[in-house]
Amino acid sequence: LEDAVGAAGPAWALLAILVVPWVWSLPMALMTAELTAAMPEDGGFVVWVERAFGRFWGFQEGWWSWLCSFADNALYPVMFAEYLRFWFPRMTSVQFWLVCLTMIAVVACLNVRGAQVIGFSSVMFTLLVLAPFAAMILLGVPHLKPSAWFLHQSTAGRPEMWSTLLSVMLWNYSGWDNAGCCGGEVNEPHRTYPRAMVTVVAIVLMAYLLPVAVGVSASQDWSKWKAGYFPEVAQQIGGAGLGAWLAMGGLVSAMGLFSALLLTSSRVPYAMAMRRMLPAPLARLHPRYGTPWAAILLNTIGCALLIGWAAQAEHETGPFVALLKIDMWLYALALILEFAALIYLRIREPDMHRPYRIPGGVAGLALLSTPPVLLCAVSMVLCPRPTQFLGIAGVVAGCLIYYAGGARAQP
Repeated sequence: LEDAVGAAGPAWALLAILVVPWVWSLPMALMTAELTAAMPEDGGFVVWVERAFGRFWGFQEGWWSWLCSFADNALYPVMFAEYLRFWFPRMTSVQFWLVCLTMIAVVACLNVRGAQVIGFSSVMFTLLVLAPFAAMILLGVPHLKPSAWFLHQSTAGRPEMWSTLLSVMLWNYSGWDNAGCCGGEVNEPHRTYPRAMVTVVAIVLMAYLLPVAVGVSASQDWSKWKAGYFPEVAQQIGGAGLGAWLAMGGLVSAMGLFSALLLTSSRVPYAMAMRRMLPAPLARLHPRYGTPWAAILLNTIGCALLIGWAAQAEHETGPFVALLKIDMWLYALALILEFAALIYLRIREPDMHRPYRIPGGVAGLALLSTPPVLLCAVSMVLCPRPTQFLGIAGVVAGCLIYYAGGARAQP
């Protein structure tokens, strides 16, 4: 979130934190709750889109999501290694990659154990990450200065301000549909998903709002607010100990995010292999834990290769930013198709068993879906041309693979 403050200033950043979850996250969360409760299968959005629009579009949805998951997953082991630089600043590129590989191996083993292990560990990771932020908030509240939120910033108003603010906010509030990818491994999904989705939207909003509101009162030079700046803010508020504690929270956060995303992203190729859209070995299950170990292994290998390329780059921010942009371009495209499936299934199959149903009928669904679909379109248009061309190339590749690779054959 720091880059949002640095680009637009605290007033716009805080306003976006308050508004974006209701027009972006909540619609995604409710869509995931309804469709996962109606179709509680591993594969999530692949299952939804194939049910609505047929095999071709189901394959494209899975293909786009799978492509962006490689770039998405690769960011978090890199974040883990970058936080370690706080204590080991002379880490070489080889050491950097070895740290990433070690973290990947540990998380992959946890994933093979199954969704319950990841669920429990994710709860523990969340508590460990939020604890130093809670301490920072408690120590900083007495020094809260709302007037500082509206101080002038010389960089605010630049043409790229809005694109940076939008991309950062959409990134931070994304990913709710991923929770549907492991619906077949969740107990009572018709009760679990609605409660979990709505509760976590509220938790995330507060976890973003309070640290930024307190932090900008302590550190009022907006030009310093860049990715990874929160430990510096915590150090200003509570001393070196709190700063180190928050940096440690960054390590745990990176591991927790990667663990959860590997769980959900590995179910996409598994679901596609089960439907004979991808090679059959990707549907193999572990004999003891019943998890798609082959798909997990493939995703971890792809992630490790991407990180090896990034670690060799002279300037790490270049490839990472490029990965992030193509990730969000493909994610936006896939999300538009998911909302289309939500509405179309209500029209085409009004009598489908839906243990949880978004209220308001088809008109309510259209109203709910309009803001996130528009935000997707705007974010795709704002991407630079090279990113758009790369995304289009990925789309074309998906069409060629579908027709040339035998993916259109019915299971």
